[in-house]
Amino acid sequence: AGCGSFLSVKGGNFNLGGEGQVYAGGFIGALSLVAFRNLPSVIAVPLCFLISGCAAALMTLVPAFLKQYRRVDVLLSSFLISAGVIPLIDAGIAGPFRGETNNLLATAFIPEKFVFPSILNPSRLNGTFFVAIVFCVFLFYVMTRTRLGQQLEVFGISPDFAVYSGFSDSKLTLVSVTVSGFLHGAAGFFCTAGTYATCHSGFYAGFGWNALSVALISQSNPLFIIPSSVILAGLTTGASQFSMMHNFGFDMGAMLQGVILFFIVFSPSIIRLIRRGK
Repeated sequence: AGCGSFLSVKGGNFNLGGEGQVYAGGFIGALSLVAFRNLPSVIAVPLCFLISGCAAALMTLVPAFLKQYRRVDVLLSSFLISAGVIPLIDAGIAGPFRGETNNLLATAFIPEKFVFPSILNPSRLNGTFFVAIVFCVFLFYVMTRTRLGQQLEVFGISPDFAVYSGFSDSKLTLVSVTVSGFLHGAAGFFCTAGTYATCHSGFYAGFGWNALSVALISQSNPLFIIPSSVILAGLTTGASQFSMMHNFGFDMGAMLQGVILFFIVFSPSIIRLIRRGK
């Protein structure tokens, strides 16, 4: 999800629909894995991964086309579409797609042969952790070693200059937005297939905004997404534990995270201003 947000930000199109896209990817992935229970794992898991990513990418096609033909900002349209899809998925989980064998508001459990095994019991840390690192490394290669990555970089800095240089406005917008949606959907798939073994109502909460925070912290290097995610995870977990142990409201923990993230993101600018003052 951090890779998806990073790509949209570098392409000059803020994808604020990450939470709905993560939810849609996890929901479609869970249903697909249950539906394909009779297939071998080597076929079902990659197939459902692609289906989940494409389902989330379809959600971003509308913002991409609205940006191209109606000049509607992706920031607004992606958020509104996500806000509309989330209650629909909630209704599906609470209604026709709810599993019959559990008391959770969740879909049926994924067959055990499709669930990514834990590598550090009793936690649910699994092999998708290493898949995420591969995604970051591959994105680094694309952004620094390919023509498409360089065009996205230029387009994100100055769309007018990119167009006058002969770059395709529609192509770059479509790539940055839809691939961002695909990556968010992939994150949802890995959550349901790797962490929860089902798609339960509300599992997406915070994913989209945390991914955007990670993208902003990492600045211009996709490899920084890895330590940025670890830092944000530590802040989130530490703030929650501190709030519970010291009887603080969880809003105080969120405020503490916001202050720390503010200084992390804007510290280079603050340092430059201090140096100029000297």
